[in-house]
Amino acid sequence: MAEPIVLLLLLLVLFIVVLGPGLFVGGLVFMLNGYRFRGGLVTLLGATTMGLVYWAYSAIGDMNFSKGRVLRLKGRARVARRALGDGWADDAAPALEGLTPWQRTVLGEAWMYSASLEHASVPAFAKLSLKLSSLGAPSELLEACHLAALDEVRHARRCFAFARAYSGLPWSAGTIPELGQERPLPSNPGEADDWSRLVRGSLLDGCLGEGLAASVAGEAARRASDPVVRETLAVIAEDEGRHAELAWDVIAFALERGGGKAKQALRQALEALEAQQTPALPRIPGVDEAFLARNGVLPQAELGRLMEECLQRTRVRASAWVEPSAALPPAPLPGGLRRGP
Repeated sequence: MAEPIVLLLLLLVLFIVVLGPGLFVGGLVFMLNGYRFRGGLVTLLGATTMGLVYWAYSAIGDMNFSKGRVLRLKGRARVARRALGDGWADDAAPALEGLTPWQRTVLGEAWMYSASLEHASVPAFAKLSLKLSSLGAPSELLEACHLAALDEVRHARRCFAFARAYSGLPWSAGTIPELGQERPLPSNPGEADDWSRLVRGSLLDGCLGEGLAASVAGEAARRASDPVVRETLAVIAEDEGRHAELAWDVIAFALERGGGKAKQALRQALEALEAQQTPALPRIPGVDEAFLARNGVLPQAELGRLMEECLQRTRVRASAWVEPSAALPPAPLPGGLRRGP
C-alpha cells in the first residue's frame, strides 16, 4: 500500500514542478499575442508556483541532522548527485507505524540530505589526508583521517538506509563530477596559503562544524523516540566529537610546523568564526517541532543554544593559542604532535 502512495506523491510533485515553467512560458506567449493582462496573470502564477516548489525543496533540504566534514571544491561545498540503486545502505530500519505519507516524505528527504553530507565527508577526509601528507604530517594524523573517513562511510550507509525506509525509494549516492575536475593549486609545500587553508578549514569545518554536529546529534539522540534512530544518533555524536578533536590536532600540528604563518592564519580564522550563523530550520507544513524532535530533528531554539555553546568553546580554545603570551599546546601526541588546550 505504501508504494502506490509514494508513487502518487512523486507524480504530484512532478506535475507541480512542470506546471510552474509551463504557466510561465504560456503567459509569455499570451503577452506576445497581445493578451497582456491575461498573460501577465498567468506568468505571475507560473513564477509563484516555481517559487513555492523551490521553497519546499529548500525547506526539506535544510533539515539539520548531524553532518560530517564539508567537502569543499574550489571554495564551494559539494555533495554527490542523487541516484537510485544499491551499495550505500545498511540493514537498519526505523519504525514507520503511525506516520502519514507526508511525514514519511519529510523524514525521507531529511535523512537523504544528511546522507549526502555524510557521504561527501568521505572524500573530504581523503583530501585532508593528502594535504597533511604534502606538509609532512606524522602517521598518527593520517591514520586518524582515514579512520574518520571510515566512520563517515558507516554514517552515510545508515542515513541512506533511513532515507530509503521512509521514502520507499532505493536512494543511493551518485557521482561527484567536480572531484574529477578539480586541479591542485600550484604552490610549494609549506607556503603561507597551505597553512591558511589548513588552519581555516580545520577551525571552521572541523572544530566548530563537527563539534556542533556532535552536540546536535547527542541532544537529538536524547529526544528521539525510535530506538534505532536514537542509537544511530548517539554513535554519530561520539564519532563527530572525535573528528572535532582531530581538527584540533591538525591545528596543533600546523602551529608547530607552520610557525608564524599558521598562527596568523588562526587569527584570521578566529575573525571568520564570528560570522558563522546558526543553521536555520524552516517551517514545513504538516509537521511540528514536537514531531521532528521525536524523529531526531531539534527545534530551532535548541539549535541556536547549541551553536552559541559551540562557538564559545571554539573561540576560547583557539584564542588561547593566538594570545601574545600563549605557548604552543603543551600535551604531546604520539609522533611529536600536541593537543589543543
